[in-house]
Amino acid sequence: MFSGIVQTLSKKVKFEEKDYGLKLSVTVPVFFTKKIKKGDSVAVNGVCLTVVGFKKDLIEFDVVHESIKLTNISERFSSIPFNLERSLKIGDEVGGHFVSGHVHNVAEIISFENKKERILKIKIPSNLKGYIFKKGYVSINGISLTVVNVTNNFFTISVIPETLSKTNLCFLKKGDFVNVEADQQTISIVETVKKLT
Repeated sequence: MFSGIVQTLSKKVKFEEKDYGLKLSVTVPVFFTKKIKKGDSVAVNGVCLTVVGFKKDLIEFDVVHESIKLTNISERFSSIPFNLERSLKIGDEVGGHFVSGHVHNVAEIISFENKKERILKIKIPSNLKGYIFKKGYVSINGISLTVVNVTNNFFTISVIPETLSKTNLCFLKKGDFVNVEADQQTISIVETVKKLT
């Protein structure tokens, strides 16, 4: 479980094809690996991955085909750094919302306007229609964000300067694809209501 508050960005990534999918090596700042161990969970662009190896400035993960299919964890999308967050521990502050790391789909950026404020407009994946609500939570590349507006085809997010400066949102542009995880609590409520009606 994660909070959706990005702790650092990857410095470099390397992919190696395997039968099961990919071996992902991520170069990170030294502080990020402090007390890390094999089996720990790390959110990489919002995708919960298990540490299979590490050095003081490098972490290795196995990425299976299902994760490659549903997320932007692949060489195709690796031109910008990945957002990274260590998993929550009991007693940690939850500054965002609970993020499971189970990304539902990738979604295309329609626009990222820079006027009085930065407004990110994202196309809603078909499997998430009905789960994204105005003022509700959503995770974009592992970042806990609040939805500003929703239509049948897209939703918008207002990005504050602090979030822009600390995450990979500052690298994104129209046509890029981001990982989207709808709020799990919202999904549970919607599905429960559907069964009762």
